[in-house]
Amino acid sequence: MKRYVSYTETVLAAPSIDLHRALLTAGIAALTAPLIVSILIAPALNAQDSAQVQSSAQTAPRPRFDVASVKPAVPSPPAAGGAGGRVGGSGGGGGGRCPESFKMDRSRVDIECATLTTLIGYAFRFSPDRVTGPDWMIGLGSPRFDIAAKLPQGASENQVPEMVQALLADRFKLAIHPAPREQGIYGLVAAKGGLKVKEAAPEAGAEVPPSAADPDAPPGTITLFGDVETRTTRNADGSGDTTTISNPKMGRVRWMEGPNLMWRWEAPAITFEGLAELLDRVIPLPSPVIDMTGLKGRYQVVLEVSLNDVIGARPATPGAGGDPTTIENARMDRDEVVLRAFNDGLRKLGLQLEHRQGPVETLVVDHVEKTPTGN
Repeated sequence: MKRYVSYTETVLAAPSIDLHRALLTAGIAALTAPLIVSILIAPALNAQDSAQVQSSAQTAPRPRFDVASVKPAVPSPPAAGGAGGRVGGSGGGGGGRCPESFKMDRSRVDIECATLTTLIGYAFRFSPDRVTGPDWMIGLGSPRFDIAAKLPQGASENQVPEMVQALLADRFKLAIHPAPREQGIYGLVAAKGGLKVKEAAPEAGAEVPPSAADPDAPPGTITLFGDVETRTTRNADGSGDTTTISNPKMGRVRWMEGPNLMWRWEAPAITFEGLAELLDRVIPLPSPVIDMTGLKGRYQVVLEVSLNDVIGARPATPGAGGDPTTIENARMDRDEVVLRAFNDGLRKLGLQLEHRQGPVETLVVDHVEKTPTGN
């Protein structure tokens, strides 16, 4: 089940802002700062991925950092007028701010304000929202950590997740195992009439290098969720932000806001597994999106979705004094409006989402220390 996070901001924002959060608050409430890390969910791992998680957790030796410092993150106090200091998701106590961030170059990795679920998700290329563990580790108010680590000479950025695995095992005594769970899902399937998308050129499927490791990339905000990277940069002309979402299955997807609340995602070389992961990141629905097309290869996809109807589909909230049945019915009505809006866009591609039952992989934390061992 996706964990929803509530915010009070109600300003319509650029597409760099997390749509999942935006639609879960006041109609299309958005965040006032693009630095907040997403609280979303990625599609379930297949059997091979699950086996890889178990193998990664149990097989030694793993690549390791040469040197690594792990310290509790200290939220910055909010500055008057919202200027200065760290801006984004709230950290632990005092009203301070502590957004998760990730930077990497050829010699070092710097991770700031990361929760253990984020670190575990990144380390095992797994959705943090499917990591289950002790109550103190899950949700708002959970401990956050800053990590500064030196990479071994000649190490590849693709080895960094395994290095974080080793760090979690050494410093937090992490022990985990994968566990499947049958639940409601949204299946991505072909619509009547067949596909209406073109196959991508073979060369377009080349592996996408992490922006976090690209020294020539323009400065911007990078957030990680499992193996999905979201990068937000300011446009050179000052007109707003540009957001790209990427991983090997998605390629690089450009996310834009058009006139009249029309949102647009351009994916020049995406697999349908990657499209399901993309939808799972941007659709505010309570169940994961799973690719059930059975189709391989990469495709050129441009998805446009109008949010006009979604704005008026704000559900009742417990604080509004409604009874639980009324609140739940309102939520279900809102979910159907959201599903219909995205299906209107998907059917133009010959695709649609359907309610289904299916296995969803979770990662269970058997043991983890609340305080890491000393540096």
